[in-house]
Amino acid sequence: MHDRFKPQPDFFADGGIMGERIRNYDWSSTPVGPIETWPYSLRTAVSMMLHSKFPIYMLWGQELTSFYNDAYLPVLGSKPEALGRSFRDVWAEAWNTVGPIAEKALLGQASYFEDLPITVERNGFPEQTWWTFSYSPIHDEAGEIGGIVCVVHETTEKVQGEQRLDFLVRLSDRLRGLNEPIEVITAAQEMLGEHLGTSRVGYGEVEETARYFTTERNWTDGTVAHQTGTHDLAAFGPEILQALRRAEPLVVHDVSADPRINSPEHLAAFAALEFSAVITVSLIKRGRMMAALYVHNRAPRLWSDSEVKLVKDVAERTWDAVERARTEAALRKSEERLQLAIEASGVVGTWDWDVPSNLIYADERFATLFGIDPKTIAPGVPLNDFTNGIHPEDRERVQDQIREALETGGHYAAEYRTIGTDGQVQWVSAQGRCYYVAGQPVRFPGIVVDITDQKRAEEHRELLIHELNHRVKNTLATVQSIASQTLRNARSMEGARSAMEARLFALSRAHDVLTRENWEGAGLLEIVREAMAPYRHERERRIHVEGPDVRLSPRMALAIAMALQELATNAVKYGALSNEVGEVRVAWSVKDALETRLRLTWSEINGPAVEIPRHRGFGTRLIERSLAQDLQGQATIDFARTGIVCTVDAPIA
Repeated sequence: MHDRFKPQPDFFADGGIMGERIRNYDWSSTPVGPIETWPYSLRTAVSMMLHSKFPIYMLWGQELTSFYNDAYLPVLGSKPEALGRSFRDVWAEAWNTVGPIAEKALLGQASYFEDLPITVERNGFPEQTWWTFSYSPIHDEAGEIGGIVCVVHETTEKVQGEQRLDFLVRLSDRLRGLNEPIEVITAAQEMLGEHLGTSRVGYGEVEETARYFTTERNWTDGTVAHQTGTHDLAAFGPEILQALRRAEPLVVHDVSADPRINSPEHLAAFAALEFSAVITVSLIKRGRMMAALYVHNRAPRLWSDSEVKLVKDVAERTWDAVERARTEAALRKSEERLQLAIEASGVVGTWDWDVPSNLIYADERFATLFGIDPKTIAPGVPLNDFTNGIHPEDRERVQDQIREALETGGHYAAEYRTIGTDGQVQWVSAQGRCYYVAGQPVRFPGIVVDITDQKRAEEHRELLIHELNHRVKNTLATVQSIASQTLRNARSMEGARSAMEARLFALSRAHDVLTRENWEGAGLLEIVREAMAPYRHERERRIHVEGPDVRLSPRMALAIAMALQELATNAVKYGALSNEVGEVRVAWSVKDALETRLRLTWSEINGPAVEIPRHRGFGTRLIERSLAQDLQGQATIDFARTGIVCTVDAPIA
């Protein structure tokens, strides 16, 4: 029997949806002709195509009549039925790219492409896609090129994913170097807008009711106006507002065709903003919508899932970067306030002891205070280096206090002396606390405050208290002695009263001099002048004072003042100042040998002849005993017949 009359196997069997469509298609109206006239090469190629699970698009004849299998159906999207039509008509929008490749295949040249970008319209809008595919020629029975088999694989999602990740890396790198929130927002908007090739991008915050959205700045490609300020999200429709509040992205490919927003008032709100396609991603933080990122396109646009995901990723990264910038700005302000507080409080150094590594990280002031070169502290310095900067007399006590704080977790507080890089000894007050993880000490931060002036003030105060106690006791003893001796030797109450007043006035005048000097000492010249002041108004030329202005201690100043008072009183009553021609000379000098010593002489001339007293009176004993004791030196009185001479020789402290 002739072959053409033999029963032919059903090559459409198990060919799926497209197998049945091909079987039932009127091929007589195409250049291919009725199925029963197909050559074996075409039947074989169609059978192989239909039974493949990989997307295959087959073209036959010079007219490139279209065949494809079930796996290829999703590639067509919403395109009209392509079966039996010319490849040129089916993919007219991509013909400039794929046409030359098909023509090479008809000449017998196979081709392979990986991730080739092709713009297609399969869902009503131009769409950027990527493909990995091969075009191979099919030979017929005569050995001629009968058709082309196209094995295709869409890699759009893979390529967009790689591009998305690359973009996010570049975005993160750029945002990382920005410190102000508005700079972060501006950079993110610009990068996203240029990457997507869209019309406008904006980021803003939503107030507490999650209805009003405010954007300070947005990016545009120049085809639409900037839209800053506050916008009412409810103007775009309640369905959209509620979706945003639920963190559902708003994706509109064509405003005029979206049933959610087809009312006149809602369309007007979109028209006012000059866009026909939009992606808006809301950010739900702390339980409510806090911010949103929108992308506007002036013309309708089919947004891909990858683009929607990219907008979501950029929104999250923008939020994180803005919050980071705000936190850092707040931290900078906090650090500035802390620095001002530290400076105002007298804090001169801070430390942070990493207990496991036993390294201390401190500022330069802290290092200098403890005798450590500030240049060496950056990588951390061992604790045995800082404790060496503590005064040897305080070191053991401070180490015990540190150990106690480590063991108990209590507050650490200590006052001690340090030896700085300049060798100066300073008092500090240190405070800190140890922090634990899993029961183990890990960090021990703290501060030190310079209390040197405070300590010096305390020492000075203690010294003044002791000195005051001593002076009060001495003064009371002096007053008691004055009273006792004056009353004992007085011949009358009137005389006793006059003597008491004179001596107490002398004591008071000396106190006045010391008070003016804050009881830190007094000049000898002023002490002498004050002591002799009551006797000089009538005898200006009879009292001579000569000597350098020597600084005396309070105790020495009082002793000499009282001695001069006694000598002057005696001179007025019995000596050189009791007549009209007698004179008194008070002279002193200072000698430096092994120690600085004062030599003061009181001498009288031209007064009445002096007689040696039968017994020593109070004034004499005050000068020779009390004065010598107070001055830790020697005091003698010579009752020369020509006039009394009193000599004082004492060290000057």
